Amino acid sequence: MNSIASLPNNWQCHKQLYKIVWGVSYCPDCGGKLLFRPSYEWCKQCRKKSSVKSETFLCNSNLSYQKIWLLIWCWQTGQSMRVTKEIVGVSYMTIRRWLARFRMALPRDKTVLSGLVEADESFFGKKRFGKQRMVVGAIERDTRRVRFRIIPNRERETLENFIQVAIRVGSHIHTDTWSSYNELPLLGYTHDFCNHSRGHYGPTNMIENMWGVMKRHLRRLYNYRLGFTVDNLNLILNEWQIRQNQPEMMYNVTNYLRATACSGLVQ
Repeated sequence: MNSIASLPNNWQCHKQLYKIVWGVSYCPDCGGKLLFRPSYEWCKQCRKKSSVKSETFLCNSNLSYQKIWLLIWCWQTGQSMRVTKEIVGVSYMTIRRWLARFRMALPRDKTVLSGLVEADESFFGKKRFGKQRMVVGAIERDTRRVRFRIIPNRERETLENFIQVAIRVGSHIHTDTWSSYNELPLLGYTHDFCNHSRGHYGPTNMIENMWGVMKRHLRRLYNYRLGFTVDNLNLILNEWQIRQNQPEMMYNVTNYLRATACSGLVQ
């Protein structure tokens, strides 16, 4: 499903999820024909009743399979909560809960960057509400792969720890003139910097642009009454790593469910 026009009906969504989880569309115990009911499957031969939802992170949900498909599609394509509410027909709080569930099911991305890499820090959230968090990020210039981490400060030890985990030794790193980056050559990296206070942004333009794209997306995604908070920021950062580093997973609903349906049960 790449558009609403190709949305499967509820029976087709149910059957697709069953095949994703079990690899077949017949009874795995006896090979009999399955009847797919709105909330369960029933084998005509061995008369066994089951529910594929209970085997996935979709368990304990009363939403139809088609509405779940729609919610995933809206999330993958970056639809706002207002548009998602109009398309799916559920409440804002239901959408918020499902967005968190979709993110929790994603695998943790541990991509290690290399080559020419840009690194920088940015703030997320509102300082006046005491909900602001600092995030350090790095982007691989050739492939646009990324790594992010929430950090408590901009001290040398904090930033160097992130660099050593996220970027392969021997890479060439572009940063601003913050002093905590000055000893990167001692760790086995080559290092260039640009002075932002003098209007020199070129070498770190790609990571600066990434911050802008992420923040505009978050502002558009969340309803003004249910605005973005930093409570799920770790999950959101991991989601963006997946979008950049494993884009095929977010290409359609089927790809996402193949990667996550059985992995997100306990998180």
